[in-house]
Order: sequence, then C-alpha cells, then structure tokens
Amino acid sequence: MFNKPALKGAIALAAFACVAWPHMASAQNSAQVPAKGSANEAATELVLAQGADPLGFNPTRFSAPNTSYLHQLYDTLVEIGPDGQPRPSLAESWERSADGLSVTFKLRPAKFHSGRPLTAQDVVYSVRYHLDPANAANLLARLSAVKDVEALDDRTVKLTLSSLAPGLYDLLSALFILDEKAVVNMAQQDAGSGPFIMKSWTPGVSYTMERFADHWSNDRTKPDRITVRIVPDDAAGAALLQTRAVDVLYTAGPLALAQLKDAAGTKIERIKRAPRSHYLALNTSRAPLDNKLVRQAISHAINRDMIASVVYNDFAAPSCQPWAESHWAYAPAVDKLCGYDLEKAKALMKESGVGPFTMTVNTSTDSYAPGSVDTAQILKEDLAALGITLNIATYEPAKARELILGANFDMLLHNYIEGGNDPQFIIPSAIYGPTKGRTKFTSPAFEALVEKAGKTLDLNERKAIYADISKLIADEAFMLPFAHEFRPIPMIDAVKNFEMDGSGFSQLQQVDVTR
Repeated sequence: MFNKPALKGAIALAAFACVAWPHMASAQNSAQVPAKGSANEAATELVLAQGADPLGFNPTRFSAPNTSYLHQLYDTLVEIGPDGQPRPSLAESWERSADGLSVTFKLRPAKFHSGRPLTAQDVVYSVRYHLDPANAANLLARLSAVKDVEALDDRTVKLTLSSLAPGLYDLLSALFILDEKAVVNMAQQDAGSGPFIMKSWTPGVSYTMERFADHWSNDRTKPDRITVRIVPDDAAGAALLQTRAVDVLYTAGPLALAQLKDAAGTKIERIKRAPRSHYLALNTSRAPLDNKLVRQAISHAINRDMIASVVYNDFAAPSCQPWAESHWAYAPAVDKLCGYDLEKAKALMKESGVGPFTMTVNTSTDSYAPGSVDTAQILKEDLAALGITLNIATYEPAKARELILGANFDMLLHNYIEGGNDPQFIIPSAIYGPTKGRTKFTSPAFEALVEKAGKTLDLNERKAIYADISKLIADEAFMLPFAHEFRPIPMIDAVKNFEMDGSGFSQLQQVDVTR
C-alpha cells in the first residue's frame, strides 16, 4: 500500500525527458560565467535543484525554499562553527557584561550590495525590523529576551537583554542584516551584504547569484556563480543529477533517494548538524482537541516507526521530543512515553467521553513540507480506528505558510529545520511557544519551565530542565514530533565542502565543484 518508490518510479523516465533539454541550456549559460582570475582560469558555477521557488528574498522568512540563498545573499553578526561556538562574521569581536545582560559588538568594515557602507545603525534597524509583528519574521517570538539595541558609534552596537538568553548566539546567527534602503524590493531582489549578489530570477525556472567582489571575505569565496533551478518533480531532479545537469539536489524526496542510492558518480550526504524535525500540531483551541485525553490518544495512534521507514526512506529517526538523539538536550526516557499502541489509544478515547468526529489536517507539497501528504495517509488509517475521520487538505507553499502563521488549522503536518541550535531557539518560538504558540496550548507549569530555562547558562542544569520540558510536551500532546530526519542531500562526487548551519541553512561560499 505504501510502496511509493515503485509508484513514483513509473514517472521517472518521462520526467527525465521533460528536463533534459533545459539542462543543455544551463550548460551553455555556465560557459558564459566571467572568469575571476587570469584569462586562462575557468570560472566556476555551482548548480542546485530545489522543488519550489523561493518565497521572495526576505531573509526573515525561513521557508524551506528560501534556505538556499539566506547565507549567500545576507550576512549575520556571528556564525556558529562546527564546534557549536560563535565565531566572527560581520562582528569582528564582542564583549559580554559581567552580569551577562548586555553584549557589545564591534563591526568590521563592510558594504551592502547597493554599495552603501554597512553601519551599526543598520544592525539596529535589522533587529527592530525582526521585532515588528507586521513583518511576520520567524524570529519574532525568539527575540523576546532582547530589551534594547543601540548604536554607540558607526561600528559599535550594543544589545541589552532581559535575561541571560542562553541561545543568543544561535539566534544572532540567523538574524540577517538588512539594507533599509532596499527592503522595499525584497519580493524580487535581495537587500543584503552577503558573499553573493542576486543577479536574476525567472519564477518557475531558476534564480542566479554571483560573487560580490566587495564582500569582506571575497578572497574565500569559491564559486563565481550559483544557479538554483526549480525542479518540482522528484524523479526529474534525480535524473538531472545523474546526467550532471545539476551538482546538488537540494530537496530530495524518497523516490529521488531510492533512485540515487547506488548511482555512479553521485553521493548522498547526511547533514547531522541540521536535522529536519517533522511534527503533527494540534490546535488546542478547537474542540475536541482541547481534551488532553483525545490528544494523547492521537499521539499513541502515530506509527512513528512506519513513517520514518516508509515516508522518509529510513533517513529519519522516530521520536516524540523536540530534538534529535545527537543533541545534548535529548532525553532517552521521553521516547518511551509515545509508543504506537492502538489499543491504548482506543482506551484513552473511551475515557475522554468523546464520540466519533471529523477533522482536517493541513499538508503541503514536498518542497515545503516533505512527506506530509504521505504521512497524512498513514495517519488517516490509524485515526479511523479511533472513530476520527481525517480529511487531508494540501496547499501550495505560500498559502500553507499563511495558514500556519495565522494558526488556521485543526491539525498541521509540518517541520522545522532549526533543531540543531540551542533549545532556546525552538521552545520559546511560535512552534512550541508557552504563551503565543500556534497550537494555543499553555499552562503555568510549561511557562515556569521555559522561564527557568532562560535563567541559567549551566549546561547540566539546562539538560535537566529541558528533559522536564520534553516530558511535559509528550504528556500534554499538543505538539507531536514524530521523526528527526538527517537531511539526505544528493550531489555529484565532485562537490566538496557542502555545509549547513544548525538552522539547516546552506553555506555555499566555500563549496568546491569540478565538472
């Protein structure tokens, strides 16, 4: 019933035929990339394929199709190194006050793509832009600890905090600095200062970024050009990679992974630093999902093992807590609280006193919510055993995001890609949020635990607090994580140094590729 590879494999050949000719056009364009060095030096182009167009070029929106350009077009104050520690980016150095409640950053000389010098006032503007609810920035709820931001001079900026904010540097590594004079055009053009500048975008076809010669680290930039091709069909993307028409398949579904598993000249890298965490969210403001016993019954009706194996092709680990097993906050005991048990689920439904009912689960395309439609099909069969009729609604990315931001759903199958960061990056956000979360769940105990977690930098204390938070989330069952996917990224063997940060945003400046 769930043998998707066989089903989708039937369309692979046809899909290849549809995309082979566009590849030839891409190869011709590649030959025209201007050389960066001597006349004999070949220019380099990195070509990615992803399933959907970016939702504009506003870096405050972390939708999956946008993550291919964030670190390329925009800079941040700091980056997080492979060791999990902050390292300089736009900020050359920083100093934290003795009480830990303020941090002063010294900026390096830098320019926006417009040619305008980047100053401390631009950092102030960018932080306030993220804090404006009208801009619907993904970081809004996570910035609650930022009390004030001020420019002390052109190259010095000070952040004042209301708490110790243990995840501050992870947060700043995802806060992209904006050119105030250019934000009005972000639907079509970037407003950044990153190592690449936006050159062209043909919706539904591709967008292209070229190296920014005035970037402060231009001497470390490897590709001269990055082209991102839009290839909605999974099998077509795999075919393009096998014929070297693209170098990296940035969004790969189960069929592509099966097709490329042993393909000559290609490899599949799993970025363990950046898991993609899949979840079912239940809107607790809508009856009968306001009933804890009903939510617990649904949790025990999720066959996490089957979903991880069938939908995510064994590239995911089943779980019911917010972070993956590789994260320091992972608590093994919590995963014993959510086993697949239909008899227990039926008993909980009976105890709840709730009779049969109908609900809708929101899903989206694989480019935005990978595997959500297939997961919904599996869930539908198991929930039927509890007397729950599940309607499946599938939306295009822009509409799906609008419904998520407005908390306009009964149930929602989606994912987040920032789970490699400090837990404070995820828990206070609208994903789980104890006061303004999209599931509308809150409780004094939950609020107290989250507040407690923000008041200490001691790792052992924080491990114990987040174990309690994970246990509470599993027990209250308002957010039901079910699998952490270590994102498989297919690419040709010649691609080296492909990296992602803890937020799952690609870092392409130092990628080497030789065709």
